[in-house]
Amino acid sequence: MRIADVLFRQGHLSEDALTNAILSGEHPVHLEHCEDCSRRARELGLWLTDMRAEALAAADDAFPPEKLALQQSQIMRRLEQLDAPPRVIAFPAQAVGAPRTNSGRRVAPAWLGVAAAAGLVIGVIGGQVSARFTPEAPIAPAPAQTEQVEPEPNVSTPPVNASLLDYDLERHIPDPLRAYDEGTPTMVQTQYASR
Repeated sequence: MRIADVLFRQGHLSEDALTNAILSGEHPVHLEHCEDCSRRARELGLWLTDMRAEALAAADDAFPPEKLALQQSQIMRRLEQLDAPPRVIAFPAQAVGAPRTNSGRRVAPAWLGVAAAAGLVIGVIGGQVSARFTPEAPIAPAPAQTEQVEPEPNVSTPPVNASLLDYDLERHIPDPLRAYDEGTPTMVQTQYASR
């Protein structure tokens, strides 16, 4: 008898102990002497018998004889195939290349992403640099107008955002980045310094 049965159940058997006794057929000594435990064991045995009968009935309903016969024939066919030699499917021969050796260096997959990102950054910066240093094509003057247009009277109305006219949009640097810009030499300064 387990210590838990003695302490918590005043010496009576637990449900697990009763189930083990019924299923194994080994009855503990306490079961023969205790009326309460033997009554609980009989009730549990009847309940297990009823559950087994219900489970068998449900299995018979789920698997009719036709379905069982079909399954049995499939199993027999598979067992017959075990004695037959296995079929081997011939695949076309692979092209045999030079054998790989472990001495060659391999590129780690993580470096491929780094190289792609670096190529993108270099391309964007190179495009910006070439756009700034490429001389622009001269703009052809507009053809002279033959008709004389009367000039409008001079009305001095300031534009809506006059402060933007003096703003250098080509060289705009946000305020948080201004300190970095002042401490970093520009490309023009670097080119003059290298000559």
